[in-house]
Amino acid sequence: MRDNGGRVDYRYQQQPGGYPPYPPGQPGYPQGPAYPPGPPQPPGPPRQRFLEAIGLSGWRIWLLIPFLILLMLFLIIIFVGRPYIVRGSSMQPTLREGDRVFVVKYSFGTTPDRGDVVVLKNVRGADEMLIKRAVAIAGDQVTSSDGTLVVNGKYRHRNTNSYVSTEYSLIVPDGFVFVMGDNEAHSYDSRSFGPIPVQDVVGKAFAIFWPPGDLKKL
Repeated sequence: MRDNGGRVDYRYQQQPGGYPPYPPGQPGYPQGPAYPPGPPQPPGPPRQRFLEAIGLSGWRIWLLIPFLILLMLFLIIIFVGRPYIVRGSSMQPTLREGDRVFVVKYSFGTTPDRGDVVVLKNVRGADEMLIKRAVAIAGDQVTSSDGTLVVNGKYRHRNTNSYVSTEYSLIVPDGFVFVMGDNEAHSYDSRSFGPIPVQDVVGKAFAIFWPPGDLKKL
């Protein structure tokens, strides 16, 4: 500023080279990039990018745990097996009323073998699924005589079931299985309703998983 004949001259001279820019972050001034942008950050791993895209990054990933548990249980029931609760006393002493067993499906063309404990559906005269032991398979000869049931002339079972009143002899057809309860005197089984089609065998009872005192492999 200088005096020019009584008038004030407000003109000013710019500093050589111009004034330095205002430092970033000062209030009241437009904000812009204070420094040249750095190199672009590389993207995270695909797993992290996916979780961020569906909103499950950070602690939210724990929300997946209940869903995964339910999904795993569903897949096990559909493709592997299912639990079954024992009703009645026909399989004593092997199984008791209320025992929980895990039933594994027969797969890859396998079928019940002698000695397998199996769960059956669609049994004539039964309102629910039954659990029995396979004592004869396709091609086996079963003979009932004098209170004894004999398979192939050597496997002997007590035949004191009150449902059985006649003697008989049969050969188990292809695609069928002959079943009995271990509590042979109090079991409704193939001695009464005959051999069971293999397609009506739900699966093999693999183990007792509850109660803990009865835990064992069958």
